[in-house]
This record gives sequence, C-alpha cells and structure tokens, in this order.
Amino acid sequence: MTGYEIDVYRDTEDEDEDVDLEEFSDEIDEWIIEELKSIGCDTAKSVLAITVDDLVKRTDLEEETIREVVRILRSEFE
Repeated sequence: MTGYEIDVYRDTEDEDEDVDLEEFSDEIDEWIIEELKSIGCDTAKSVLAITVDDLVKRTDLEEETIREVVRILRSEFE
C-alpha cells in the first residue's frame, strides 16, 4: 500500500539479560526470595546455575519448593 517494506528482527540481547528475583515477587513468596538471597542468589540465572540438590543443601527450603521456583524462573527464559 505505502511502498515501504518493514523488516522485523528479534533482539537477541534481551535473551542474555538476567532478571532480579524481586521481579518474581508476584509468583514467589518474599521469604523464599530472601532465603535465596542469603546464599548469594539475587538473580534468576544465579539460582538456575545451581543444581536443585545443592540449593536444598544450601538453604532451608524443601526440594518441592525449590523445584517450583526453578520452574517459574526457567519459564522467564523460554
């Protein structure tokens, strides 16, 4: 119609960015976020970089809770 062609590109830099755990406060209870922060995990990728077993050992969280947190965090990067 206008004679213009529009090219659409996906910004791949956004995929590499990390997300602060506070951004998940609507899905993850604040006390869980604070527990993860107490072991030095203050971003989504810092949590995902640690195995579930190690997170269980390093925190006072139950395995089921950690698996749910990991599921929520992974969904951010899919």
